[in-house]
Amino acid sequence: MLALQPAQLAFTEEGIPYSPAFDDIYHSQSGGLAQARNVFLAGNDLPARWQGRSTFTICETGFGLGLSFLATWQAWRADPARSERLHFVSCELHPFTAQDLLHLYERLFQAEPALAELGQQLWAQWPTLLPGLHRIELEQGRVVLTLLLGDALSLLPKLAGQVDAFFLDGFAPSKNPELWQEALYKQFTRLAAEGATLATYTVAGAVRRGLESAGFQVKRLPGFASKRQMLGGTFRGHRVRPQPPADRRAIVVGAGLAGSAIAERLAARGWRITLLEREAEPARGASGNLAGAYRPVVSLDDNLQARLVRASFLFGQRWLGKLPAGIWQRCGALQLARDNAEAARFQQISEEQGWPEDYVRYVDPAEANKLAGAPVEQAGLWFAQGGWVRPRALVAALLAQAGAAVDLRCGVAVERMARQADAWQVYDAAGGLIASAPVLILANAADADRFAPELQLGRDLRYVSHLPRDKAPPVKAVICRAGYLTPWAGEAACLGSSPIRDSDAAAAAANLALLGGMLPCTAEDQTTLLEGRRCTRPGTADRLPVVGPLADAAAFQPKHAGSLHLAPRQAGLYTLTGFGARGLVWSGLMAELLASQIEGEPLPLERELVLALDPARFLARQAC
Repeated sequence: MLALQPAQLAFTEEGIPYSPAFDDIYHSQSGGLAQARNVFLAGNDLPARWQGRSTFTICETGFGLGLSFLATWQAWRADPARSERLHFVSCELHPFTAQDLLHLYERLFQAEPALAELGQQLWAQWPTLLPGLHRIELEQGRVVLTLLLGDALSLLPKLAGQVDAFFLDGFAPSKNPELWQEALYKQFTRLAAEGATLATYTVAGAVRRGLESAGFQVKRLPGFASKRQMLGGTFRGHRVRPQPPADRRAIVVGAGLAGSAIAERLAARGWRITLLEREAEPARGASGNLAGAYRPVVSLDDNLQARLVRASFLFGQRWLGKLPAGIWQRCGALQLARDNAEAARFQQISEEQGWPEDYVRYVDPAEANKLAGAPVEQAGLWFAQGGWVRPRALVAALLAQAGAAVDLRCGVAVERMARQADAWQVYDAAGGLIASAPVLILANAADADRFAPELQLGRDLRYVSHLPRDKAPPVKAVICRAGYLTPWAGEAACLGSSPIRDSDAAAAAANLALLGGMLPCTAEDQTTLLEGRRCTRPGTADRLPVVGPLADAAAFQPKHAGSLHLAPRQAGLYTLTGFGARGLVWSGLMAELLASQIEGEPLPLERELVLALDPARFLARQAC
């Protein structure tokens, strides 16, 4: 069982939220908000410590009802000298369901309409309860909540970032000893920024000694309500704080999904971007398809790709949800089994992993027929949150969202790049300077390996067929089986995508064969349906994207192969490519990851997943 066990909603006789699992209350009788303000905010000298900062990061060990987060958000919002951005990272092993969270907020905030409004915003973006990191953006991206759903002892070691203040919350040490132990305190040491502070309501001797041995100077402070004392502490070590470039200008090469996504993510952080596209308009490659399938993947072993796709899919739901209507539709996606063995494997995944049914569930052929809206013959997996996306419209919406922060220049081909002093310069074929900026991002699909040959990107030429309304099968959901079929998506139903080996006509015929495998009733001759388009997908040998700072290939040594985070890098040079067949799913979170790396913010993915995407991994494989 990989799924999370949600918290059980219960109350004491006095009406205080209570956890039967830990036999403890979520907050004192004096109120959770008052406790958050007096213990965690005041104990960390907030809001004073975030004032005048560009970014301030808080890490909490037990999200619970979210009251400490809401109190912090409210204090940040009310402070005219607040930091430009607030990151709040919080762990929770047993999160509440969205329904229970809404019930709690309606009950707790009846007399506080301002907090009720914040709680409603949080509830509206509450994630599907799946393990891993979930990034939620509020206040137009200026308040960022990163939820680590699962065991804190497992997830905190996977967190990448520096923390300015720790909220040591959670149930009492006597009730939940797993959350109060040396292994966790060592993670505070690893994550602590220069001058980091901590606060907690408990003064248990074991906690105090553990924190001191982890490098914190701890002292007793006046307690809150019935507690006479609490603990506060300051990190004694020294750290170099990552600083984003003072000159926040970037050149992005390529105006497809990758380029428009990173332009939007950086623009949201106050950057100005010169976006260069060699074609006459954006989204002329694979990003120019009329529509594509948007769904996660699952596997029996929950491998790296499944975890990355899950995180990207869930982030993308919230990211797409902030864009204008018509760009995507959540109609559900049905992945049909290719044979009986695959159907049995699908059923095993559904039964053993225990994912929430609104994420994925096994369906027999009869139910698959109902969900598809057309006759199918196989069992499959139903992704209720899946659907289709119009890539071209998505690119246009992202560029519109970025607005004046992006200087889009089409018909501009970059032939050479060089770093001069503290800036990257890009040149055309005649040697003319196109643009100069401290940061350069290669988001130009497979062409990125012209400038970084170690990436060895594949060029997978595919054909997508466009079915007119009178010829498109009347399906209600996206259907997948060796290929994909979308419902009518405004311009056409899209069917794809077969490799082009001989001709477009042969690839179109191969697409129709895929359609026959999905919907046998459509197997009759439809060779007249040859309208469609070619697209080249940039892929990698491991079928994972390439995201992050480019390594210095000349300085890379075999010793770096086992420690990619120590590999030498080219200052200010990054790449975002290798999306392969899953660009619609990858683009949002991969761009958020790269923007977070450039800014020195807490990362939205576990460290091992970030390393799996590292451009230096190809040099490491060559060195082994």
